[in-house]
Amino acid sequence: MTSLRLSLLFSAIDRYINQILLVVTTAIMARILTPAETGLFLMANTLIMLADSLRSFGIGPFIVQHHTLSRTALRSAFTLTMLISLGMCALILGTAEAVGRYYDQPALAGLLRIAAVGFLAGPFGGPSIALLQRDLAFGRLAVVNTAAVVASAVVTIWLGLSGIGAASYVWGYVALGVVSATFAFAMRPEPWVFRPSLREVGGFFSFGAVSSFVAFINLASEFLPRLVFGKLLGFDAVGLYARAVTICQLPNRAIVQALQPVVLPAMAAHRRNGGHLGEVYLRSHAIMSAIQWPALLMLALLAGPAVRVLLGPQWDAVPPLVRVIALGTMALAPDFMSYPVLVATGRIRDTLLTALISLPPSVAITITAAHFGLWAVAASLLVVAPWQMLVSLVVVRRAIDLRWRDLVKASRASVVLALGTGVGPLGLLLLFSPDGYSLGVYPTLAALALGAAGWLTALRLVRHPIGTEIVDTGRAITAMVARTAGRRAFGRG
Repeated sequence: MTSLRLSLLFSAIDRYINQILLVVTTAIMARILTPAETGLFLMANTLIMLADSLRSFGIGPFIVQHHTLSRTALRSAFTLTMLISLGMCALILGTAEAVGRYYDQPALAGLLRIAAVGFLAGPFGGPSIALLQRDLAFGRLAVVNTAAVVASAVVTIWLGLSGIGAASYVWGYVALGVVSATFAFAMRPEPWVFRPSLREVGGFFSFGAVSSFVAFINLASEFLPRLVFGKLLGFDAVGLYARAVTICQLPNRAIVQALQPVVLPAMAAHRRNGGHLGEVYLRSHAIMSAIQWPALLMLALLAGPAVRVLLGPQWDAVPPLVRVIALGTMALAPDFMSYPVLVATGRIRDTLLTALISLPPSVAITITAAHFGLWAVAASLLVVAPWQMLVSLVVVRRAIDLRWRDLVKASRASVVLALGTGVGPLGLLLLFSPDGYSLGVYPTLAALALGAAGWLTALRLVRHPIGTEIVDTGRAITAMVARTAGRRAFGRG
């Protein structure tokens, strides 16, 4: 258990560093690019991410969860990924001009051509990253990810300040891929992986076809509305809505993305050792929701100050969107466990079933709402998010014999934490903000302090399991530091 907590710690450090760099980059670029320029990049990014979801072909998760891996299988994984990447690169280059004409934005074609270059770096880093995850080597993964994000941030901001415009973000994406592949190979050098082979490629198809299709459907449900906004509402609407979503994803990125790299390898190992995943699922949800729900509630209450600090004055249309999206996102707290549970239990096809049931109605609702404006799109999440989570839970329950009452029991204490966190800030908002958004500096700082005090007070009252987890993690860190100090002292002796 100590090694798992240390893996979570390294993963958390990695993700928090990345999160800080993301916030800094977003804050700086929001003051350089207009919402329309930001929307232009996001349209290109949407198309690239959709193509990338097919390019990866689920090979990383396959390597992580597979019981036995041969050298030939890993070589086949690299070869297959490279062939798909070359195909996607050619497709993007061939269709870029037509996409630019469709949106009447010639600059969009240029962004897509630049981004296509980034596809060629992915296959060289993918196998090494998957092997590091399989080995739970999250300290070395933290080095890889941090180096890549630093490079991306530096390139993006430097080119943005140089007046490159939306292309600065795309060159940052290319830098991310190149540096990630370089550092991944340095941390897990396996040069034999790059020898072409297709001998065991068939083993990837049953898993990869389903996994990549599920990833594509999930991303399409998230990004397809952007493509519609670009045509119906203009690229400035794309920029405004996407930045609202980005802000609402900050708690999710800080928590879920710290856990996500560890969850699938840990669950797969737990399953291989004969463990029951139901207890792991419930405890993980309890700990996750204890942080995510209070954070999202605080973000909804303090949407105005958050947007002013992160984005600046030209984004004043964003706070009302943030408030609604943050509240809707709370329904998705257990969702980060669904994919790892289904993969670890050998039910990869159930992930496809979940996507096919939940996502088409969600996309239809969101696109219909787009005809009534951005606020209607944000409000649609109050229906879409609970629907998606309900479908996911029904499928997961079959995989791990999860009972509804157990899930409710695991959630109750987190609800108390969220309410305890929000009471003080809500009172200040009612007292000092007539429009519900324009809190001053000192009331905002007071609201943050009251929120933290309310969370700690509720934590003591309900004895939430996250308290035990914090203590145990602290002990694991102390033990690791003591062992390191002891080894150094022994070496000097």
